[in-house]
Amino acid sequence: MNIKKFALGGIAASMLSTGGLANAGEISANVTLASDYVFRGFSQTNEELAIQGGLDYAFENGLYLGTWASNVNFGGETSSENDFYIGYGFDLNDDVALDFSAIYFAYPGDDDALNYSEFTAGVSFGDFGFGLVFSPDYFGSDSSAYILNADYSFGLAENFSLDLHAGYTKTDDAGIATTEDNYIDYSVGVGTTAVGADFALTFYGTDVDDNDLADDRLVLSVGKAF
Repeated sequence: MNIKKFALGGIAASMLSTGGLANAGEISANVTLASDYVFRGFSQTNEELAIQGGLDYAFENGLYLGTWASNVNFGGETSSENDFYIGYGFDLNDDVALDFSAIYFAYPGDDDALNYSEFTAGVSFGDFGFGLVFSPDYFGSDSSAYILNADYSFGLAENFSLDLHAGYTKTDDAGIATTEDNYIDYSVGVGTTAVGADFALTFYGTDVDDNDLADDRLVLSVGKAF
């Protein structure tokens, strides 16, 4: 089963940088230390250090489930994000795979005001991945959101990879993260494995010009899967 980054939305980039989901019938864990936690182009830690970790289980029939957590800083009482997800992925053939997943984002400490859910359908063709995400209550708002993701990953040289991403977010109402009701995010990352750990240097950008947390930035991360 080939689960691409589109399958799990924002949390997948951190998970897959540390080895991805468990193999069928196995439990896996991952930990990551990053200079920032960027989700769809926006810093979730107010441009500060992020410590993240996840636990996953993949069944032999293609079903998988897990949890993932990170510190966050929105300027209020909330200091952590805890995600819970379940999904089903399968290969149509040697090159094409489909994946369907649901994620619940929980933010303890702020009266659950920011909690919300997302549902994702994705398809991959070799090294290309495309996904459509729907949220009925994006970031705890009364607004629905639709997100399109496109990803491409390929080897640069021995033990090095280049990861490209582009995303488009459309909300029913403006003002959730920007004064507009839509925006584009993109990233370019280089990854490698050394001394038993996974290293990545990623450039993030958006077309948002009214929120400093969406400014262009470089993020360095190191992670390990168990």
